[in-house]
Amino acid sequence: MEVKKNKNADINRVRSSFFMVGFCYISGLVLAAFTYQDIVDEDGPKKLNTGSGNTTTEEVNKDEPPKEEPPKTIEQPQPQQEIDLTQEIKVVENKNEEQKETIIETIEIVEEKVEVTEIVEPVVDFPDVEAEFTGGESAMQKWMQQNLVYPEMSMEMGEQGKVYLKFVVEKDGAISNVEVIKGVSRDLDNEAKRLVRAMPGWKPGESKGMKVRSSFTMPINFELN
Repeated sequence: MEVKKNKNADINRVRSSFFMVGFCYISGLVLAAFTYQDIVDEDGPKKLNTGSGNTTTEEVNKDEPPKEEPPKTIEQPQPQQEIDLTQEIKVVENKNEEQKETIIETIEIVEEKVEVTEIVEPVVDFPDVEAEFTGGESAMQKWMQQNLVYPEMSMEMGEQGKVYLKFVVEKDGAISNVEVIKGVSRDLDNEAKRLVRAMPGWKPGESKGMKVRSSFTMPINFELN
């Protein structure tokens, strides 16, 4: 089977025509490029700015002379002053002291009074061994006669009689809690109490072999001769 060619579809016939058109277009571009370069060289230097796809040229005026910039003056360093090492250096102290106020707070301390209850041993009225004056009854009578002072007021008024006293003999023999059970007059009663308080130490009473506080009752006789 033979292949039939269409004469109208033959590409070889128009190939030379397309080639000549392309050649002329390229030649024109090259010629235009060289011509543009020659124009720039004849007119003088042009300033070419490119930016955002646009090219602009600025002409330089040949008649105006170039502007001369004034020469820059270089500042000469100032000579440093010589320091005299022999000169006395004065140091000025700048003291900025803050004045602090001292606040003294007075705190009142209240002391709580604690009552101390002294444990007092009971007084035995009838101990196993009764308390007695040192030296016995005769020594006590003799001492009382030597130390008793009859009140002058009672002597003038003729007051006489027995004053009954009750007191406590402590464990160390001291006399305490002297009181009048039966008196005669104020002056005689006071003299009787003074006399008992002035007595020397007694022998304390004993109960179950131990010294105890014991009570003692005795009369003091005031008699005018």
